[in-house]
Amino acid sequence: MKLSVVVLTYEAGELLLRCLESVFASQVPFAWEVILVDNRSTDGSVERVVERFGDRLAEVVRNPRNGGFAYGHNAGLRLSRGEYVCLLNPDTTVRPDALAALVAFLDANPGVGFAGPRVLNPDGTDQRSAMRMIPSPADAAARALMLSRLFPKSRRLARFHAAGLDPAQPHRVEACTGCCMVARRAMLEGIGPLDERFFLYCEDVDWFLRARAAGWSVHYRPEAVIEHQNAYSRRRRRFRAVFDAHWSMILFHEKHFARGYPAPVNAALYGGVLARMGLLMAHGAVTGWR
Repeated sequence: MKLSVVVLTYEAGELLLRCLESVFASQVPFAWEVILVDNRSTDGSVERVVERFGDRLAEVVRNPRNGGFAYGHNAGLRLSRGEYVCLLNPDTTVRPDALAALVAFLDANPGVGFAGPRVLNPDGTDQRSAMRMIPSPADAAARALMLSRLFPKSRRLARFHAAGLDPAQPHRVEACTGCCMVARRAMLEGIGPLDERFFLYCEDVDWFLRARAAGWSVHYRPEAVIEHQNAYSRRRRRFRAVFDAHWSMILFHEKHFARGYPAPVNAALYGGVLARMGLLMAHGAVTGWR
């Protein structure tokens, strides 16, 4: 088995059907499998998928609760058999040659642990999350103060989104997209599964950082292209999504950086993250999340 594709879903509706249609239309010259993991959806989407694609799905996992991104994907990882594993969001569509291109690159480069595709918005523009750097405390501050948005081309203030890199060219990066990442199983056996303390956000960056610490590299490959609707679940969950994003920032800093800073600096950072979370929640409540 060359590739396992794990699609994690929660209340994805018709997006899930379109995603799997594109997956099964992929042109792959090797043995592969598709595993669907559901974090206890109630919208009937999984039942529709099973009715349409049940004979083509290797496994359908129905988790007893919505335990988040890491929790759900780890359930699929435990059942996967491929030499490579692709974690795929249900609000994506993959072009026919995308999966084969990522696998071919990994086959040709045994030192690469992760490969990620070029990610387009529905209007054809590039999503910046396809090429990222591991966020340092300085990057977190730049994002919290909106400096990375005010100066999106600044290599210092917008470092997290790899400002200055041409999306039409391949790059070695610190982090690729989390909505479609292909991982080498040999690497995963060494660094372990996703950290389930992260409900949503930062679990992928944590994985990339652990991989790089173990000597594996992460690459962005523009010849593999997908389209991403971008945060369908975030629009549905609103307050919880804002909380998850900011709480994950705190967990990430505590896990990887806090020991290198004095307590007052850590306290200031945590306070700033919580203040930003409160402001965004208040703004959303006043504007109706428009």
